[in-house]
Amino acid sequence: MKKIIIFLITLILQIKLFGANYMINNKFPPQIQEFLKEIERKEEMSTKAFWLLETTGSKDAAFLAASLDSEIKILFSNKELYQILQDMNKNEIDDPIVKRQVEILINSFKGNMLPKDLLQKISNKESELSQLYANFRAKIDKKEVSENEIREILSNEKDVEKRKKAYFASKEIGDILAPHIIEVVKLRNKAAKTLGYKNYFEMSLDIQEISKEKLFKTFDEISNKTKNTYDKMITKVFEKLAEKYNVKIDEIGPWAFKDPFSQMDPLEEDSLKDIFKDKDILEISKKYYEKMGFNIDALIKDSDLFERENKNQHAFCIAINRRGDVRTLNNIKPNIRWQETLLHEFGHALYYLYIDKDLPWVLIDVPHTLNTEAIAMFMGRQAYEPSFLKEFLNVADENLLNEMKEGMKRRQLIFSRSAFLITEFEKNMYENPDQNLNILWWDLVEKHQKIKRPDNRENKNDWASKYHVGLAPVYYYAYMYGEVYASSLNKRLKEVTNSNVIWNEEAAKYLIDKIFKVGAKYRWDKAIEVSQDSIFSINAWVEDVTQ
Repeated sequence: MKKIIIFLITLILQIKLFGANYMINNKFPPQIQEFLKEIERKEEMSTKAFWLLETTGSKDAAFLAASLDSEIKILFSNKELYQILQDMNKNEIDDPIVKRQVEILINSFKGNMLPKDLLQKISNKESELSQLYANFRAKIDKKEVSENEIREILSNEKDVEKRKKAYFASKEIGDILAPHIIEVVKLRNKAAKTLGYKNYFEMSLDIQEISKEKLFKTFDEISNKTKNTYDKMITKVFEKLAEKYNVKIDEIGPWAFKDPFSQMDPLEEDSLKDIFKDKDILEISKKYYEKMGFNIDALIKDSDLFERENKNQHAFCIAINRRGDVRTLNNIKPNIRWQETLLHEFGHALYYLYIDKDLPWVLIDVPHTLNTEAIAMFMGRQAYEPSFLKEFLNVADENLLNEMKEGMKRRQLIFSRSAFLITEFEKNMYENPDQNLNILWWDLVEKHQKIKRPDNRENKNDWASKYHVGLAPVYYYAYMYGEVYASSLNKRLKEVTNSNVIWNEEAAKYLIDKIFKVGAKYRWDKAIEVSQDSIFSINAWVEDVTQ
């Protein structure tokens, strides 16, 4: 603990000496220039504290992370600076680079024009949630188990009762987190109403430049165009699971899937376990990216890749600053899930690393989370591609490779329904956080996933065990938009490179020049249009899962 405290003190002293080392666009008034210098400094302090919190679960790191997050929110609540930016935006801005920065800054200010005590309460609650997530371990028969261990049981165990124990153990954290999440939901709603919005869900979409109406229209369109395909697929899945576990079809529940949220392909070939067993998936990931011309040695060195006590059990990528310090957190095991996850998180990292550092600091970022999710999902998908298995794992079984193609369709269809479920759940939760949220959760599971709810869950809090609901709010839709964009990008890259595989330097050059380097120069939809010379469309994704 003393080492952590010393590290935190050193961090603060070091970064206080750190000055912004870039040229501020001289078209900004001096007040905005000084503000941007301070924000860059505070942002790096905040992300370093967050990284320490997620890798140690330390209370001191949680306190510092909350304090710094509050300080940043308070800086973005300066009414005088907000008015300067609004005045700039009302006038004609000839320079598109300046105009885009102003638009981004206005959205950042808009969500923080709140009383300081409210901003601090929200930051404190979110840090408390992060600490609870990092330190929690479920129990099976009074024995602590990690999330990886629960997933191993759901992937391999044939005994139905043992599977059910593991599944319900994964939900234990929900009862601990639920009251804290509801409290922060109400605080977020209070903040949104202060700013003139109905609730936080609507505010968050608006600030992210997403139309709520278009979002749900797009989801409805995806659902309608793939309904028959999904219904046939899930019926076949239930039949095979019933046979596998020797139960009736109407007895199949979420415990029969391979993950706690029924998002993965439950029919994934068992032979994949043998293929990845004892494989160095980190080395495989490295070779894959090297074939594209990317050297990820420094990224690997800076990342935290293996399981450890008190460490967040999820995976993520974080840009510590906008000057090249990018890291990923993983909990690697030799299986296909972690192979996909490594490729995914390193995809995020490369996006951040290759943004043009000569851009103004505000634009050294991704246009929207959905844009970087598209790249990460595009890379992660490769783990299931027959060509990847041939190239990097020497798989020659044609039957298995053909099954992988069908498995990819199942995975996409199954995940899409999870995205619909979580997005609609959040919409309803923020509209009325006092309703019975577990009944709402299971109503939506049955509506979208067609999976029967377990008995006697009315007074439980299964919904709260989903990490994103508490700590990555109004985010899940971006995964689905990312998958849609990834399909379009996959089609475009194969056209441009005249190749059926994307681990080549020509594909990497296209990604760097058309997507990565551009940073946040454009709004998310314009960035997509620029990257592939066509507007955002669901057509390629629908083709991928229905043909």
